[in-house]
Amino acid sequence: MNKVLAFSILGMGLTGALLIISVPLLFNSPTGNALPMAAASAVAFAVFAVSALVLRQRLDGKG
Repeated sequence: MNKVLAFSILGMGLTGALLIISVPLLFNSPTGNALPMAAASAVAFAVFAVSALVLRQRLDGKG
């Protein structure tokens, strides 16, 4: 369970970094797919954040 929590936090960090990188592309996009990429990254970040919170609560409840 600790590995799953660690991977969830790692995924949250990576998707957050991808969101930060994709912000300039929203204003000056060489291709037209910057908005869907940013939206998908935001959804992935939300999924990782919620899973990290739920797993942390489950681990705290066991202790």
